[in-house]
Amino acid sequence: MAKEKIAIKTRLEEARKLERAGNYADALKAYRALTRGRHLNAEAFSRMMVILRKQKKYAAELEVIQQAIAAAESAIASDQQVIDTHDRESAALSRKLAKSLGLLTDEGLPVYEEPQLAAWRKREATVEKRLASAQGTRKR
Repeated sequence: MAKEKIAIKTRLEEARKLERAGNYADALKAYRALTRGRHLNAEAFSRMMVILRKQKKYAAELEVIQQAIAAAESAIASDQQVIDTHDRESAALSRKLAKSLGLLTDEGLPVYEEPQLAAWRKREATVEKRLASAQGTRKR
């Protein structure tokens, strides 16, 4: 586990060097490879979004944003499932308490949203508006 974290950190550093050197194509490839792992790599997703935004490739940025949101939601669901499998009785009691306190939605998902996920949703809305206005401009 520790070796895996070191390898991921090293690969992130290499991708950042490529990005700083202006080699965006290779940096995007390196970041994309980091997002294919078992764990959510929010930094890699965020850096890809920044590169695509700088290049004004909004459709590609939107695709990455949507992939990042899906990966984050999947990670949250996976974490909840792990908790459920370790101690079902405690998990059920915790879920009932959280629901009664208004901390869970009807689907059992947390009402609180991680700041990174909230930022991605906000950026998704912004990019969708930009793409819609660009398409409206082209039609005229």
